[in-house]
Amino acid sequence: MATAEPLDEFPAKGRIFVDANIFLHHAFDLNESSVRFLQRVERGEVRAYTSLLVLEEVFFKLLIQRASNLLPKVTLEKVKSLLKDKKAREEIFSPLFRYLKYLGTLKAGGLRVSGLKEEDMGRAIHIAGQWGLLTADALHLAVMKRRGIVHLASADSDFEAIEGITLWKP
Repeated sequence: MATAEPLDEFPAKGRIFVDANIFLHHAFDLNESSVRFLQRVERGEVRAYTSLLVLEEVFFKLLIQRASNLLPKVTLEKVKSLLKDKKAREEIFSPLFRYLKYLGTLKAGGLRVSGLKEEDMGRAIHIAGQWGLLTADALHLAVMKRRGIVHLASADSDFEAIEGITLWKP
């Protein structure tokens, strides 16, 4: 069983992997603890890591959220169709470009972004099967294992069952 600790108490010396929901809490101003945590990353007080998969999740959800403002009912097909319209596309992508700029601020503070390796997928399938996780969540754990990171910032309670990590929840 993972230990769950308050995110506000994460010590500055540790290395921590940041899940998509922490970034989304910040982007949508949904959780003060997540916002404070990312401010610590901005200032270089926390050695934070994430992956390209996490960032893809963040940008996809930002895109869908903005598209939902323009559609009565959101389906992937309707979003794809909406993206063909230049004016709608500009409106939909504006928050993504703003958040991309913010990620630059986080990277200047020391956030490191890991790519995925072929070996991560095999490890993730084993982790997902062992712990009953979705493959995306298991991929986060696979990247953490490869990087030697045992701390995870996430609001996802599915990680509470995982042995060998400490979960830091907002």
